Amino acid sequence: MERALSRRLLGRRTASRELLAFLDERLPRLEKPSSPAAWKRRAARARAAVLDLFLRGHPAGILEEQPRVEQRGVIDAGPGYRIRKLRYEGYPGLWVPALLYEPTNLSGKAPAVLNPNGHHAGGKAMDYKQARCINLARRGMLALNTEFIGMGELRSDSDHMRISLLDFCGVAGVGVFYLLMKRGLDVLLAHRHADPSRVAMTGLSGGGWQTAVLSALDERVTVPVPVAGHSPVWQRCRCAADMGDLEQCPADLCTAADYDVLTAMFAPRPTLLIYNREDDCCFQTRRTRLSVFRPARAVFESLGAGGDIELHDNVDPGTHNYESDNRGQLYRFLNKHWGLDTPDDDLPYEEELLPESELSVGLPADNATLYSLAQDHLRRIRRGRGKARPAAPVTRRRLERVLHLGRYEAEGAVDRRASRGALALSDGALRVGPWSVPVTVLEPGGRAKGTEIVVNDGGRRGSAALARQALEERRRVLAVDLFGAGENACAFQFHMLLASAGERSLGIMTGQLLAVADWASRHYPGDLYLRAGGRTSPVLCLLAAALQPRRFAGIVTAGLIDSLDRLVEWPSSYAADAPLLCFGLLQEIDLPDLVRLSAPVPLADSSRGPLR
Repeated sequence: MERALSRRLLGRRTASRELLAFLDERLPRLEKPSSPAAWKRRAARARAAVLDLFLRGHPAGILEEQPRVEQRGVIDAGPGYRIRKLRYEGYPGLWVPALLYEPTNLSGKAPAVLNPNGHHAGGKAMDYKQARCINLARRGMLALNTEFIGMGELRSDSDHMRISLLDFCGVAGVGVFYLLMKRGLDVLLAHRHADPSRVAMTGLSGGGWQTAVLSALDERVTVPVPVAGHSPVWQRCRCAADMGDLEQCPADLCTAADYDVLTAMFAPRPTLLIYNREDDCCFQTRRTRLSVFRPARAVFESLGAGGDIELHDNVDPGTHNYESDNRGQLYRFLNKHWGLDTPDDDLPYEEELLPESELSVGLPADNATLYSLAQDHLRRIRRGRGKARPAAPVTRRRLERVLHLGRYEAEGAVDRRASRGALALSDGALRVGPWSVPVTVLEPGGRAKGTEIVVNDGGRRGSAALARQALEERRRVLAVDLFGAGENACAFQFHMLLASAGERSLGIMTGQLLAVADWASRHYPGDLYLRAGGRTSPVLCLLAAALQPRRFAGIVTAGLIDSLDRLVEWPSSYAADAPLLCFGLLQEIDLPDLVRLSAPVPLADSSRGPLR
């Protein structure tokens, strides 16, 4: 039996080809607009749609609120500038430390540059970032150096995938990131000497991503200079190095605008895109020239601003960097578009670099984190559970919506392979909508007492014990590899990319299971049962039974948790539980609700006993 369950039924690349084809259909590429007016309308719609996505579940009016700011001291750093320490409340309860590099002899209005961090543990104290801010200040510009979640003084949030816990609660985790960067811009422009007509934003890696997102959505940024921080999701699908963290591919983003569209939304503002030829992290120039620069340039050209977008291909050192060559490109570009006359190379700064300890701003002892925010929302959800529940049909429709439930038909047949004593073996791959689903059928000797579909997080290969239990009860076994399991397994990042494309892995898996159940009912007589093991598969069976309780005669699980709340409380990691951490699922329903909706189907778990 173990050998039969381990038999490969798909070609080695079948699952990946089908997944990429599925994503390609849902990730359109930017096309040149038919007219400037058409583009402006599209950009306005996309800007509003992305902001709506980012603000899902957040308090009404939060975008317009001005941040609280606390001054935390001044460093007389070097000739011609000083460093003001400050912190601002980027999100309710979450304070962000920042350093304002301020020229000492300001009069009138001065250019202002927002400098977000990337993925370096030193955060705002990184030497390359200090060098840039020192140089900008010594050129007469205001330079605000902000901390990035998970870096520097915000290191307690080092796992950016924790925003999945907020998503799970129906609150867009990416919105926290967005509000932190947006309020950094608010702080910078509140300076009495800041010139609102000359506002640049620039950063490396995660700082480049922040630059791309805020510049697309907030037109107060008049000169975007992102460095090695973004590329379209449609391109990332085929390059593991470019997939990034969850905030970079948030749920449903590409239903509003992929990053080629967001980059084009910089137009007609002067834009410098910097990428590195041999980048050892992500977003090498050879890929982004085709996926980002050329599509965006076509839009700039259609608006008569083709000369205002440039691409710099860094070759010195060519790795993931914002070193002297890339900084020189920034100074040159600002000189060109702001009519400045400053050197293209770094001014001396080495003697003015300060250690991280001297640049520390300090944060409240109870400063919020992504995890604490998720816990807050979990408490709100729990308080709301005492309210009257809607009727079962309404709940099922809402559940289908939150799952983005896949609606498929299963077609195909299984071929008899062998008999082993009283056990008959058959297998094949069913066609379930756009997917191939491997199925192994195990027939007990004599007349089967119904059919049992067996699913397991480890796929068919790991289902031998579950199948044996079903056979002992003299049931026919259909062991299947649904999406994300067995031969259809994929890296957790693909669950993220699917969500960004507007799909939900859990909805795909549930739809596949219901389609296989329909196929089994048509091909085999008798009752239909479900048996599942792991973390995700038992929940999957409960979802199927909650949506179609009349279809199933019983469910047996191994490892079913008692509540989805546990995924927040533990907390669960996105890499381990990506399908379950479906956007808005916990806000909509919990496992006891699924138990009620699946009535009267008998339920039992091997570690918890009868559940009904």
